[in-house]
Amino acid sequence: MNKTKSIFTIGCLCLILSLLLSVIDFWCFYMPFYESEYKKNETTKATGMKESDLIKTTEVLFDYLKDNRDDLIIRVQVNGYAREVFDRRETLHMIDVKKLYLDAMKVRNILFFAGVALLVAGVLMDRRKALLNLISGYELGVIIFVVFVSCLLFYALLDFNAFWIQFHEIFFDNDLYFLDPNTEILINMVPENFFFDLVMRIILSFISLIAVVYLALKNIQRRIRNA
Repeated sequence: MNKTKSIFTIGCLCLILSLLLSVIDFWCFYMPFYESEYKKNETTKATGMKESDLIKTTEVLFDYLKDNRDDLIIRVQVNGYAREVFDRRETLHMIDVKKLYLDAMKVRNILFFAGVALLVAGVLMDRRKALLNLISGYELGVIIFVVFVSCLLFYALLDFNAFWIQFHEIFFDNDLYFLDPNTEILINMVPENFFFDLVMRIILSFISLIAVVYLALKNIQRRIRNA
């Protein structure tokens, strides 16, 4: 692989990973998904909260993770009694989650701009073969990510509990993610089957998007050849 093709390949890898992080960002804050899951999992019953309070609590979580507020303090009726929703352990865990999310978004932005810069550099180095090099680099990037994501999908389908615990062990240096469903509301808001559905949507959406981009590039190439 020559230098120009290498630049295109690395650039495409950066953009594809940036796209994956963007897909994760979208689904993690897509309220209609939460509303659908809450109905399916009967979350109001599991948490002892009214639907309106459940949605309000979810919005507080969203604002906190996006760094639009500094705390998770919210009081609602739980099983008929007014109380703060999140206890100390839940709050400490969400501090870790917030840091992970904000760091991931910084990485996403860096990857996006790095990917664009590399593709521009590749075009300037060889304009005549720019599209061919772009498609070649994108194909290699897609192969790498499809293999990686397919392995994750297989692992998740095989044993999601083990997959989810492994994920937390990689990204967190404590066991605060082990929450008690008898005393802590957060685990009842987003139980394991919620995260299973979330991961499946992220993986399938990501694969669909990179497939659409690939088909669009091949279509452009075919049109140029025909012209």
